[in-house]
Amino acid sequence: MIAKASTISHGANAIRYSVNKDRADIVKANLLPDGISPEAMYGRMMLVQKKFAENINKGRPLRRNVIRIELSPAKEESRDWSMDDWTRLADEFIRVFDSIDLSSKTKRASSMQTNLKGSQYIVALHRDAKSGILHLHIDANRVDMNGKINDSHKIGERAVMAANIINEKRGWVQSKEIGIRHRQEISNCCMEILRTMDKFSWRQYKMEMTKRGYKVHIQENGDGKVYGYSIKRGNSLYKSSVLGVGRNLTPSKIENTWAKLHPQERMFEPVKNVSRQTRPADMTSVLQSPTASQHVMKHYDIVTDEYHSYHVEIPEAADNVIRKDCSLKEAHPLAKIEEIQHTALLLFAGYLDAATSMATSSGGGGSDTGGWGRDKDEDEQEWARRCARMANSMCKRRRGLHR
Repeated sequence: MIAKASTISHGANAIRYSVNKDRADIVKANLLPDGISPEAMYGRMMLVQKKFAENINKGRPLRRNVIRIELSPAKEESRDWSMDDWTRLADEFIRVFDSIDLSSKTKRASSMQTNLKGSQYIVALHRDAKSGILHLHIDANRVDMNGKINDSHKIGERAVMAANIINEKRGWVQSKEIGIRHRQEISNCCMEILRTMDKFSWRQYKMEMTKRGYKVHIQENGDGKVYGYSIKRGNSLYKSSVLGVGRNLTPSKIENTWAKLHPQERMFEPVKNVSRQTRPADMTSVLQSPTASQHVMKHYDIVTDEYHSYHVEIPEAADNVIRKDCSLKEAHPLAKIEEIQHTALLLFAGYLDAATSMATSSGGGGSDTGGWGRDKDEDEQEWARRCARMANSMCKRRRGLHR
């Protein structure tokens, strides 16, 4: 089993995602009523923080006010589990997590222990969309019911330590070993795909990895050259620099790696005969194919939270429309123009749920997106214009909402 933990500022969205995700099951609601909405769960957490506001954080609101935890047992470790088994795992993890003393590492008395058991939290069971592998999401109040702040220093390390204690007790594989196995599995898959490719292509490389259940995030510069990429397995992200051997799968080396797997292509590459009548100027015109009619593409990696990143590819002309038409005129006072633009970009790329999440995090009240989508005959610039208008609408202040 592996575990992750962090403190976040978008607690309302995190809880909404945990509870409302397709096929999610509520495992446990600690110190919260059953059957209430995600908004009500978050509201009750904020009431506790408001109650003890003068005693915590020197009277200032906590910027990162929710603890986000994710538990991912291996498929064989959770095979045939009932809901009671998942409840027991959540209870055991909370108990071990609270018991770990990190005060010697952080030099802070507050790190001696947390008190999630005495805090409001929600546990939800999720299924990975492609593999079906089950994992738990836990969203907990940073402030316990006695008004004490749950310490956040080295909270990720605390989660890993708790997972390793449980792994040892249950005879499960340790998280470090799991990471090594996953990196090797991905590396083997990358090499196999390179072996089957007639020529190297980033598009085909990404497509083949996606077919095998991975998510690939490619980073390109303004000239369209790839300078980095990462591969997501379940909820774990692996940079290309940790894959393969000797960084041989990084963008700077991957084409050479492909070439080494296909020596015959290099040995027997056909040589074209050039007619004596062909002038050097003619050669140049042949090699420099016209590009004026091709789209100049813009690339964005938009992060909606610490678990989700979306790659958007958009023609520069459409991108300019979005930048021009997105407006703060009717937006929530705390919204930023970049958030509205990112909402529009996500809509353009077809990520409706992610766009809704982005709009909500910027303080928007949402908008009716029923039947939303691109018209069959709509060109890219008009589609971008509609996405900008919809983003403006989604990021409006909610009526009757006071903050």
